[in-house]
Amino acid sequence: MSEVPEGRRQKLARLTRDAAHEVRMGLTRPIVHLWPEPATGVTADSGGPFEWHADGAGALLVLTSDAAPLPTGWTELSFRLRTEAPGAASPVLVVDTGVAGAEQSIRLPLDAHGRARVLVRLPEAVLALRLGPVSRATRFRLTDVRAVRVGRTEAALRTSWPLALRLAREPQRIPQVARRYLGALRTGGLQGVDGVLGQKSQGTLSLESYDDWVAQYDTLTDADRESLRRTVEALPWKPRVSVLMPTYDTPEVWLRRAIDSVRAQLYPHWELCIADDASRQPHVRAVLEDYARRDARIRYVVRPANGHISAASNSALELANGEFIALLDHDDELTEDALVRVVEVLNAHPDADVVYSDEDKIEPQGRRFDPYFKPAFNLDLFRTQNLISHLGVYRTERVREVGGFRVGFEGSQDHDLALRVVERTPPERIQHVPRVLYHWRAIPGSTALDVGEKGYASTAARRALQEHLDRTEPGARIEPGPNASLHRVRHPLPTPRPRVTVILQARTASEATARLDAWRATADGWDVDWRVASGSPERVSASANEAARDAPGEVLVFLDADLSPDSEDWLAELVSQALRPEVGAVGAKLFAPDGRVEHAGFVLGMGADGVAGGPYRGLSRESTGHVGRAAVQQRVSAVSAACLAVRRSVFERVGGFDAGVLPGPWRDVDLCLRLAAHGLMTVWTPHAVLIHATVPASPEADLLSSSAATVFKARWKETVDDDPFHSPNHALGNGPLRFAWPPRPVR
Repeated sequence: MSEVPEGRRQKLARLTRDAAHEVRMGLTRPIVHLWPEPATGVTADSGGPFEWHADGAGALLVLTSDAAPLPTGWTELSFRLRTEAPGAASPVLVVDTGVAGAEQSIRLPLDAHGRARVLVRLPEAVLALRLGPVSRATRFRLTDVRAVRVGRTEAALRTSWPLALRLAREPQRIPQVARRYLGALRTGGLQGVDGVLGQKSQGTLSLESYDDWVAQYDTLTDADRESLRRTVEALPWKPRVSVLMPTYDTPEVWLRRAIDSVRAQLYPHWELCIADDASRQPHVRAVLEDYARRDARIRYVVRPANGHISAASNSALELANGEFIALLDHDDELTEDALVRVVEVLNAHPDADVVYSDEDKIEPQGRRFDPYFKPAFNLDLFRTQNLISHLGVYRTERVREVGGFRVGFEGSQDHDLALRVVERTPPERIQHVPRVLYHWRAIPGSTALDVGEKGYASTAARRALQEHLDRTEPGARIEPGPNASLHRVRHPLPTPRPRVTVILQARTASEATARLDAWRATADGWDVDWRVASGSPERVSASANEAARDAPGEVLVFLDADLSPDSEDWLAELVSQALRPEVGAVGAKLFAPDGRVEHAGFVLGMGADGVAGGPYRGLSRESTGHVGRAAVQQRVSAVSAACLAVRRSVFERVGGFDAGVLPGPWRDVDLCLRLAAHGLMTVWTPHAVLIHATVPASPEADLLSSSAATVFKARWKETVDDDPFHSPNHALGNGPLRFAWPPRPVR
């Protein structure tokens, strides 16, 4: 169990001291304290079988333990709950990790006798556990409350045993499951495998289980459907959406599933345009004829000869009469609410040319896995992977303007199309729906299981990306990334190379000066002006500004003196990014001494102070993170001043670091946001790699942090709670990305 930081211990002590209604773990009878006053809606009765009364669903009991810190990791939680009102029992566990606005909650199942006994995976550094027992006003009794930490080995056995039994019955699924585990190991290390182990099994719940997350937050009820139908009726604009679907020898079961998913749409103003690419299997034509007879919104054409997916997609495009087109592969599925959610966004942004959603994968048996929770549109990220992908919806006029799909880019025809449309569309006309609206079928031969299944797709993607760069940034080039679905953009450097001022930062001048010779050796071939900035935490902004004053370098690079570069071209990468006219600040990938990620960009609102925190902190060096995002360059809201590159001209334009208001903690995040206010973006690159010699102090641990956080949040109150580059479906805790329980509301 990880050590709980002292600040959190104090916070927990205050919470426990003030707590109203405690259920002491391991006791058979709850001990009741009055906090706050009866406004909580929970009171204790003096007798009878029901000792508690709740006047609604908002009552929360605080679970505490005097004997030991609150449990983390795999924990068996058990209790018995009886309610006076039938059906009122609906227990919810609320997990507080100390991050403002980022509490996580998970529903706990009860058996027929009102008993709960579940294996729950809790995050690290739990500040408080609360139990919401009922869904409406009732009297209730809660007994036998226990929470027992379970070791990883036992948890693995308990979670994997049902899967082992299933594989024994269905041995044909073994290769598919093996691929999933290997993929999780590759992208998330052992934590990724733990996440797979945490997938749904009987009697197991996990804050890292996508099955449980889907059940609680992404499964439509009848009430949801009725609400969405009313939404459709109220929409002032109901554009027709043409769903394009090329097909070729599709197995009948998947073809029908794909078509049925369109027919099930809660938004009725669609047409399905199918182009059969001269299938050899007779059932394809028969299925298309069957559906076209039953639904006039379904139209199809049979191509006389096989021309592959780009040509077939163009044939489907020729059938389209809608103002927008949506792309659907012949063996995938749309969610029932897919087109409703898209058209809601179009009504809010009627000038939008592109709307895209989150996506996941779906097994033949219907189980969903491996979600891609996407950020707002991010051109740098889009150049490294197909961010738009599924579900992608385009204004039909724009698609026809760029000539539709290009033959020769098969396997990456959607990415190529999106690149050409994006080139003609300002970023504000590209809108994201942070909901999973598309299920990508994972069957043998599909890239949903393994991007290596179709090597030609990666080759086509690199061609499309290189041509895009040739049109938009001559001199930039595409190189292979860490795997077949990820790519690297190398931006050009001018000749001769620009002069650079490197400012080494340390608490004392002697610390920085002692590192100068080592740093000079890493910048061979560069004209570097070396300077030192030293001072206590309350003067760090002022000393950095003073060192930068009258600097001769075109680019300033602020560096913690205890860093060491771990990539030969670290300086070239930072400078080439900083020289891009649209870029303000650039940050590097920083590792702690133990080789784990220390910094990979900041997310606003993350961390205990609710200012900013580090996604992927603690991730292993080999891990590529969520959908590869820990291994590719991308736009972020802010980067760390431990290694920050910026053009001197723009640094001076915004007045440098704010030494008056934010002299120490959060000066870097503030600088990046002020650059953004001037229309300049912040980029994080994993291709400039540096390693700390000592464990760096977190801004949250600084004595000045609390007051600085207050000042920062007052200045950026309209920004700090809405980071566009972090999905509301991801939690706001430092470290490898986890699901948000529940997802945060979208502004």
